[in-house]
Amino acid sequence: MEKGVLRRLFGFLRGPPHQRKAESEGNERTNPCAVIGIPYSSDAAEETVEKEEEDVMKSIAKYMFVFAAVAVAAFALSACGGGGGGGGTTGATSAPAVSTGTLTKGSVIVNGVRFTAATGATIKIDDNPGRPEAELRDGMEVKVKGSINDDRITGQFEKVEAEPRVRGQMTGRGADDFTVHNHHVITDDNTVFEDRSAGGAFTNISFNDFADLNEVEVHGGLDDLGNVRATRIERRNDNPNDEVRGVVTAKVGTVISIGAFSIDIAGVTTSPAGQTVNVGDLVEVHLNAAGTVATLVDIEDLEDAEFEPAQGQEFEVEGYIGGFTAHPGTFQVGNQTVTTTSATTFRNGAAVDLANGLKVEAEGHFDNVTKVLTATRIEFKRSRIVLEGLPSGQTATQVTVAGKTAVINSLTRNTFTTGRMRVKGFEDKNGAIIAERLEDAGGGGGRDVIQARVTATNGSNSLTLLGTAFTAATGAVYMDVNDNVITASAFFAAVVPKSSTNPGTLVKIKFTPASTSYEEAELEN
Repeated sequence: MEKGVLRRLFGFLRGPPHQRKAESEGNERTNPCAVIGIPYSSDAAEETVEKEEEDVMKSIAKYMFVFAAVAVAAFALSACGGGGGGGGTTGATSAPAVSTGTLTKGSVIVNGVRFTAATGATIKIDDNPGRPEAELRDGMEVKVKGSINDDRITGQFEKVEAEPRVRGQMTGRGADDFTVHNHHVITDDNTVFEDRSAGGAFTNISFNDFADLNEVEVHGGLDDLGNVRATRIERRNDNPNDEVRGVVTAKVGTVISIGAFSIDIAGVTTSPAGQTVNVGDLVEVHLNAAGTVATLVDIEDLEDAEFEPAQGQEFEVEGYIGGFTAHPGTFQVGNQTVTTTSATTFRNGAAVDLANGLKVEAEGHFDNVTKVLTATRIEFKRSRIVLEGLPSGQTATQVTVAGKTAVINSLTRNTFTTGRMRVKGFEDKNGAIIAERLEDAGGGGGRDVIQARVTATNGSNSLTLLGTAFTAATGAVYMDVNDNVITASAFFAAVVPKSSTNPGTLVKIKFTPASTSYEEAELEN
């Protein structure tokens, strides 16, 4: 009987079986309660049980001593929470955070974090407070204030605010772009298109369903050239008033400009009341239904002060790079000033891929004094593809480099002159390579270059990139992310092919034109 009681007491002390398994795989030093009389590691505890079982029948006094020690230890471990939350259970810990970016439904997903509503959470959509979560739609640009759990993929929101970039009549519709209130809007394969009826019902449509003079509401960010990169476009059939949101770039008398859009705000009410609109302010100008007269100017920098992170608080911001010159350095991501350091890490690309006009997510901590976000990580929202070689078959809509054909569209910036071409871009949902940059590539030693995600490998001398299987040439050189030469086995041990659960390792290879044998392979992340 005494043995059974003692075993049960020690079993209680060590927790349920699944907890004991997790603890046995850990490090005893991680639990401060190991300093009490009974070791925290399961092996040590088992030895203690066996010893006490052998001795328990020898003397009641020793039994009582052990019983008392067990009781004290159980109390101490209960106070420590067994390494988890209160009551001896493991609970998630979280930290306050602010996140801005594109929303995906299910509950509220922004920058890869799924936020659920905290008690008393509020949602504001297009300046209308108290809205239900059901009115949030895919592709909306939102700000989220709340907390992110230590798993980095879940959290809770306290406040969510969604606002469009511009609303008005579509003009100059092209193959993938159009204009609203002098804002050039560019769409891509990630843009969400919906029709909104007069009754507020939504129906999925495509870009081909739009026509000039349609009333549209556009969500998205501004790139460094002032283009609106649309994440969501609604065709509005409910006769809404127009509006334009952005940074005031000029002010002459009572006329303000937001990029190429100008409007007279003489006598127009501001919010907060009585405030003066200045160059550099982020504002939302409400217009009449015709889009010709301003009716209200919201100064968002003042209205949305609650979304400014506290000193040192975690901050995640999604947007387009502007003002970039070098890394490490300081540049803009959307309206936020961001600094990278030598410790900044990169995902879906490398530091060399940083360039104006690319969409990224900057994650780090906010300095409330300087208003600068120091980035611990930069994530390219599209995995970076690079092609280098002599171009062929170039037309207004495509070009072939390194044996791969890239699409030229409204996103493409072309500074190429002659010789070898460098294509920088991404692979869209349909597998097409979209060229964002066409540049001069220099000599390159006469070799072609492909940088892309690995989709297959044999683990020893073969890599499949962009649908082509490349094998190692004799004497092929392998390098790590820091350009250090490594062995083939070390290289392939770090390579994971793309799958439904893994984006795949980003690799750059160099090879003789028209061949499928690489002479050099380098890990990019």
